[in-house]
Amino acid sequence: MGRHLRSLVGLALLGLSLLLGVYGLFAVLYRGDSGGNGDTYVTFGGHQVDAQLAGAVALCVSFIAILVAWLILSRGRRESSSS
Repeated sequence: MGRHLRSLVGLALLGLSLLLGVYGLFAVLYRGDSGGNGDTYVTFGGHQVDAQLAGAVALCVSFIAILVAWLILSRGRRESSSS
């Protein structure tokens, strides 16, 4: 894979993972419209899932994707400095 394409893929993955992380934070912190004491749910594939669980999963996936993006970008920098 070319150096520029690898950088583009790494930056796109980083951007998407940051958006997913923001969604995860909102899902974890959201307490509903009922004054903060109601259960909140999100719909995935027609099933209702607890919003805090969905947020925690989104944060974990986002963290892993940020690590992968960082590895892709740092590998590209190492290859360009050695050439």
